[in-house]
Amino acid sequence: MQLLRLAWALAGATICCFVILLIHSHVLKEGQLAAGTCEIVTLDRDSSQPRRTIARQTARCACKKGQIAGTTRARPACVDGKS
Repeated sequence: MQLLRLAWALAGATICCFVILLIHSHVLKEGQLAAGTCEIVTLDRDSSQPRRTIARQTARCACKKGQIAGTTRARPACVDGKS
């Protein structure tokens, strides 16, 4: 009987931890960026002049230690801070 109670308690604790991990990963995905990544927040294009398009973008980056926000292949990215 004690073994059965222990098994149910461990199963409940495992399910609880799994649910907490799921909620945490969902919140992380929604509100925060993973370290070393960037995302484009706004992208504005101005095509008011003929044969000329001006594009402005705003990016949000969460760079790792020793990195700075920059561009790679015309996209926002975290690059090494040392020259």
